Amino acid sequence: MPPRLGPDRHVPNTGPLWLRVARWWARLASLASLAMLVLFATSGGAKPSAFEWLLLACFPIGIAIGMIVAWFREILGGSITLASLLGFHGLLLLAGDRPPAGPWFLVFASPGIALLGIGLLARRFGVSRIAT
Repeated sequence: MPPRLGPDRHVPNTGPLWLRVARWWARLASLASLAMLVLFATSGGAKPSAFEWLLLACFPIGIAIGMIVAWFREILGGSITLASLLGFHGLLLLAGDRPPAGPWFLVFASPGIALLGIGLLARRFGVSRIAT
């Protein structure tokens, strides 16, 4: 294992190998999820109502922003992803609609949530910066 460098060094502390592998798996999964979200968002359809714009702000827009931010700031981006997913479900509950059936909204958001967990683990292991 390479020596840990202090905060005064310019080389980031990369942490354990399993954490670096998990980080890259989550990043690659976020690219796949973002690609699918873009395909869904550009597939056309009717003009959304005001309430539907609120839903779209949470999912897919908030989810996508969270995953993009998580590439650079894992905890912040993962928190945005999680908050967007909870906001989407909360808005549906407030409107009296039933929650979406199936796990698909969670599946699309899971890379961002995984990056949140990885960021928290990196902090626990004292990783000073995100390893690229």
